[in-house]
Amino acid sequence: MARSAGGVRLSDAQVVELRERYAAGARQVELAEAFGVSQNTVSALVLGRTRVAAGGPIKVPASRNTSADTPQAAPPKANPRTPPMSTEQVDQIRNRVSAGESRADVATELGVSIHTVHSIMSGRRKGRSEEPERKFSEDDVIRMRTLFSQGTSQSDLAQQFDTQQQAISQIVRGQSYASYGGPVAGTA
Repeated sequence: MARSAGGVRLSDAQVVELRERYAAGARQVELAEAFGVSQNTVSALVLGRTRVAAGGPIKVPASRNTSADTPQAAPPKANPRTPPMSTEQVDQIRNRVSAGESRADVATELGVSIHTVHSIMSGRRKGRSEEPERKFSEDDVIRMRTLFSQGTSQSDLAQQFDTQQQAISQIVRGQSYASYGGPVAGTA
């Protein structure tokens, strides 16, 4: 049975009635009040995220709709991670923003998030180069770990050592260059 945060239980018959009233045009907030459940509970029921077996018409978004009364499985989610940007792409963003274009316009036109543009402009994101990952000397690694233990931020270290913040994170936590010395973060 569907149960709201307040503990109201809906029978299968009530779920079907709720779905039928929604299909007839009732608003979710009205149904929530009428059945004593939250609007989120109503939404989950009418969209078929919960209690599909209870029956009744399930609202399927138009892009997936083959029949208004037939529940459809959601398409598999695409992998949201995109490959790292190249140094050339990062340079293009920097140049356009530096030339006066708005960050939002550049992000929209190039199909990246505004947060990506902010990260590039602040220096936190550098882009991948075609050359192999930089190798650090033991002295560099010890210096990074020492500075980090003294309060220098990972972003500042990334700029100082011309690398990415993620690389610094792995170094100061001992995930990379584990055999090198210096104070490792998270160890007592």
